[in-house]
Amino acid sequence: MKHAIWSIAVFAALNLSQVLPAQAQAKYPARAVTLVVPFAPGGSGDVTIRFIADHIQKTRGVPMVVENRPGGGATIGMSSLARSAADGYTLGLISTSPFTVTPYFQKVPYDPLKDFTFLGQYTVSPAPMIVANESPFKSVEELIAFGRANPGKLRWATGAPRGTNHISTEVALRHQKVNGTFVAFGGGAEALTSLLGGNLEFIVVTDFGPPLKNRQIRMLAESGPNKIVGMPEIRTYNELGYPLTLPIFLGIGGPAGLPPEVVKFWEDAIREVTALPAFIEVLGRYVSPPAYLDSKAFTVRIHDAFTGTGRAVRDLGMVQN
Repeated sequence: MKHAIWSIAVFAALNLSQVLPAQAQAKYPARAVTLVVPFAPGGSGDVTIRFIADHIQKTRGVPMVVENRPGGGATIGMSSLARSAADGYTLGLISTSPFTVTPYFQKVPYDPLKDFTFLGQYTVSPAPMIVANESPFKSVEELIAFGRANPGKLRWATGAPRGTNHISTEVALRHQKVNGTFVAFGGGAEALTSLLGGNLEFIVVTDFGPPLKNRQIRMLAESGPNKIVGMPEIRTYNELGYPLTLPIFLGIGGPAGLPPEVVKFWEDAIREVTALPAFIEVLGRYVSPPAYLDSKAFTVRIHDAFTGTGRAVRDLGMVQN
C-alpha cells in the first residue's frame, strides 16, 4: 500500500514538473522585449515608441530595450525583424514606407504582407513640405518655379530614401516638370538638421512639431491625404493636383506567427497608451493625433495601402522592382 502511494506521489510530481515549465513558458512577457526602430534616433517614431516602451516597463514591470537599426529606407531594421523568433521578444516600429512603397522600387529581403504580424497602430502623422523660416520661398508655386528655372539645384530630402514621402514628392516634382536633387538621410531628424543648416531647399518629414513651435520652419503643403488639424490654409498634395498622396501610420509589429497571447498583450498596451494624456501631449509635438487600430484593422490598413500604392505607381510607370 505504501509502495502504491509512493508511486502515485512520484507520478504526480513528475507530471507537475512537466506542467509548471509549460505554464511558465506560456506567460508572456517573462523577460526583456526588444523594440527595433528602423530609423536614426530623434525622429517621431523613435520618440513615441520609446514612450510606449517606458510606459510598459513602468506599469507592467517588463524590461524594454529600444534598438535603432537605420538604413535601406527602413528595410534593414524590418528585415532583421522578419527573421526574429516568433515569440514576442523582438518586435519593432511599423511605418508606412517599408511595407507599402519600398517593395515596388527595390528588392527587399522580406514579404511585406506575409512575413509580419501587425499588432496595432497608434497614430497617423502629417508629413508636410517644409522650408526653413528664412527661406525665400513663400509658397509651393515659388518653390516649383525655382526648380524649373534651375535644374538640379532644388535640393530636398525626406526621412528615408524610397519611402512614402520620397515617392509621393518625386511624383509631384515630375508632374510639375522639375528636376531636383534628392539627398538621402537615415531619419527625419537628420534631414531637418541639414535643412536648418542651409544645405537643403525643402524637406518632407513627420518630425516637424518642435521646430514649428520654435518658428524655425514654415509649411508649404501637406503630402498626406488629410488636412493638418488646425491648419486649413495648408493645402494637401490632392488639392494641388499632384497624382499620389499616402497616409503615414505608425504602429508596432513583429515576425509572422506571433502567438495570440502576444497579440492581445500588445493590443491592450497600445490601446491603453493612446488614451494617456501624456502620450497625446507627446504626439502633439509632432501635430499627430492618437489613432488606435487593433491587429486585425491594422493588418487590413497595410494590405489596402500596399495594393493602392502599387496601382498608383504602376499607372505612373514608376515601378522598378
